[in-house]
Amino acid sequence: MLRAALRSSRQLSGLARRSASSTADYACAPYRLIIDATPEQRAAWAEKDSTLHAAMRKHVPAALEHNGEEAFDDHLVGVQSVLRAWGAADHLTNAALFHSIYGTQGFQGFKLPLSHRAEIAELIGPRAERLAWAFCMVDRCTVDATVLCPPIDPAAEPPSFFARAELGGFEIRMRDEQEWLDFLTLSLADWLEQVEGAASRANEAVGWEVGTAWAYRRDGYAGMAALLGAHGVVAAPIMYNAVFAREPEATRHLVQPAVGPMSEAAREAREALDSATLDFFSPGGATALPSRDWRPRPRGS
Repeated sequence: MLRAALRSSRQLSGLARRSASSTADYACAPYRLIIDATPEQRAAWAEKDSTLHAAMRKHVPAALEHNGEEAFDDHLVGVQSVLRAWGAADHLTNAALFHSIYGTQGFQGFKLPLSHRAEIAELIGPRAERLAWAFCMVDRCTVDATVLCPPIDPAAEPPSFFARAELGGFEIRMRDEQEWLDFLTLSLADWLEQVEGAASRANEAVGWEVGTAWAYRRDGYAGMAALLGAHGVVAAPIMYNAVFAREPEATRHLVQPAVGPMSEAAREAREALDSATLDFFSPGGATALPSRDWRPRPRGS
């Protein structure tokens, strides 16, 4: 069995090397390759991953593109590797492989129907599945709000996120403080794994010119890194600083708290919310829907 595990580990290492060929110069590369892992750790991970990787590839076609420049499944493995390099628990590394499985605010490609939640929970465990489910449902601005204005006592009263408007905006209450920190850990690892690649090319759908992806949720991710470091995830701020040290000076003044609607349902929901601000009774009240520019912009503009 150990020999088979080592063989699987070599195969996964080959996948990592091939995947990293386009990212070898990125700051995330040492984390993707988990350069400090021992052969025994790699063998154990390979044994554990065989079922999960097979299921992931069954449900997520490798040809799909995720945000950035890599195949969808390669990004998932990359986030899992980053979290392993950080010393994260199994439920977090399992969640990484499925964190976009139901479709997310930023990825509207492949979506496994929510009727499969029980199947995924059985496969990766309920803690991992709930993190993945919340990641797919959430309005990311509501995540950043819990970081930028954190609860006074999250242990006594865990914070809540809210679902995207097109999904009904329902409350996603964290079960406890640890689940909140786990979600932030997953969120930060997801972005640090891909931001440098995302910034290397334009993305019209989210309003990015070449180089401007660095602006996306800038304050939120910086806050996550600091908060997680203060809660013992020491690798999070270290990797954050290493990755964002690569950002050119020319874009460091830009911010983009959110991207625009990524689907027709999201656009309709956004328009419905905006329409609620119209006032045809009061003098000077708003009588037209606001014009929104979601692209990165200078701070304070």
